[in-house]
This record gives sequence, C-alpha cells and structure tokens, in this order.
Amino acid sequence: MKKKHKTFDINCGKCGNYLLTYHKYGAGKGILRLYFSNIAAPDELVNLLSLEYDRVGDVPNLQCSECEEVLGVPALSKGGRWVFRMRQGYFHRKLKR
Repeated sequence: MKKKHKTFDINCGKCGNYLLTYHKYGAGKGILRLYFSNIAAPDELVNLLSLEYDRVGDVPNLQCSECEEVLGVPALSKGGRWVFRMRQGYFHRKLKR
C-alpha cells in the first residue's frame, strides 16, 4: 500500500521564482526539512541530488536561481537521509490540487 502524500510547489519568498515540486509525507503542517528523495521536479535538481555525496560540505545549498537567496542548507537527518534544512520565511509553499 502506498503512503499518501501532499504535493507542494516551493517558491522563493523574495522574488517568487518557482524552485521545485515536493511530495510531503506525514501530518506536520510546516516544511522544516526537504528530503532529497521526495523532490519530484525539476529533473535537473532531482538528478543533482541523486548523486552519492560523502560530506555535507559537498552538497550545494538550495538557492533561488533568480535572486540567489539561500532557502535551505544541506544536512543529514537523524536517520541518515539527506535533507535540506529550510530557512523559515525564505520560501513559500503552495499545495497542488
């Protein structure tokens, strides 16, 4: 049985530029961490993050391609999964229907 997820578009909070589409699992209201494996689009970002990284310092920050605002910083979750720790207030999420 597949887990249910909500699909969000993530946009830059500064300039409004579209960044990515994300599948959020779980009941939490906010997005504190973006798990690399749950990023659905665009393909360039999905492909970049599917690479095997050895260190957190090797992973680029999640930043807006237009205004270069940093929206998230790479980290490892407690379970050992790659995530972006999101900077609250620097991005907007919109639920896709």
